[in-house]
Amino acid sequence: MPANLISRLFRKKPIKVAARALYDQLSLAARNPELYGEGRVPDSPDGRFEMLALHASVLFSRLSKRGDQAEETSQEVFNIMFSALDHALRELGVGDLSVGKRIRKLAESFYGRMAVYTGTLQLPEDEQLGVLAEAISVHVLEKDPAAQGFATELASRIRDWTLDLQGVADDTLLRGELPLPR
Repeated sequence: MPANLISRLFRKKPIKVAARALYDQLSLAARNPELYGEGRVPDSPDGRFEMLALHASVLFSRLSKRGDQAEETSQEVFNIMFSALDHALRELGVGDLSVGKRIRKLAESFYGRMAVYTGTLQLPEDEQLGVLAEAISVHVLEKDPAAQGFATELASRIRDWTLDLQGVADDTLLRGELPLPR
């Protein structure tokens, strides 16, 4: 077998490389230590999942309806994300027989959150912040009264990041370059 053929067989596809980079940056944004703690997001598996879902919703919304490569990249990011969640559940000691059911429930939760967040970010700009803060309060902050001020802060961060990503070229994102929220 020619060496060129062998190297092509084992070379990672550009979409997989870009998707891994996007997922890594999503994880970095969602795990920002400043977002967790007293009066903020609970530093728990549920809290970390909610933050990942919130940030991933913004990316998937940005990539939607941008062509085949964007769809393939989104799907690959999704696959990587849920593979990581599967791995995390196993590390937490969830039994093999229960992992599939838990992943299915997480996927259902993720799709529900994504519908809420993307729908909210499509509202008129003057309505976005309040509705997004309420959604964050319910889903991310578990209606914690001590975190209600943070709900608005986090909603503002996500809305601003959504606007920032609108200015990023598709090619940049499809190369795996994702500017982090400010």
